[in-house]
Amino acid sequence: MTATLNGQDTLLEQSTLPLDSFSGHDGPARLAGLIEALALVSDDGIELSAIVEVTSVQVEQVEAAIEWQNEQEHRGIILQRHGDRVSISSNPAHAVYIRRLLKLDREAKLTPAALEALAIIAYQQPVTRSEVDAVRGVDSSGVIATLHNRGLIEAVGRRQTIGAPIEYGTTLEFLRLFGLKSLEALPPLGIVDGRDLSTALQAAIVSGDESLESTESMQAAG
Repeated sequence: MTATLNGQDTLLEQSTLPLDSFSGHDGPARLAGLIEALALVSDDGIELSAIVEVTSVQVEQVEAAIEWQNEQEHRGIILQRHGDRVSISSNPAHAVYIRRLLKLDREAKLTPAALEALAIIAYQQPVTRSEVDAVRGVDSSGVIATLHNRGLIEAVGRRQTIGAPIEYGTTLEFLRLFGLKSLEALPPLGIVDGRDLSTALQAAIVSGDESLESTESMQAAG
């Protein structure tokens, strides 16, 4: 038994990539393959710091390897970034074939109201429910609950104001649903009816914040 185990240990040592494999022209490709393996065996993805720890490389090398991997459009998998966490996922470009193989119907579509609230959260996160309300002009409790139940948004903290309202942000499932490699891949909001929607969205949230602060001040004074 000891001899067998020793043989296995020797085999493992021989198959381990030396550290200098991650430098040079093909270093990013080799490191990307290792990151894929680490993400594959990690249920909820792996932190950048953990990748750095087990590979003994610089975080810049890890980021370069992830960027290299996601530039390989022909590959069947991608590495998704959600904050400092890296997860492995099937390439969104192949989604139709995957659904065909698994005989899956297209997931239930989100309502226009839910998509509207989700867009606000995605582009302005972290945001509170009152900020979403301010932009939409209606109560958003129901759609936020729906998005939360679908796993598309999550509580990411509490605002340091009166009442400490919950702040929401998007999740890794959001990236997967929309086939995004990271939040940086979100398309620009653009111009509609002569208005820059990004600026309009920010202005509406600021206006909502000012209204909320005024209300809180009146309640405190009362």
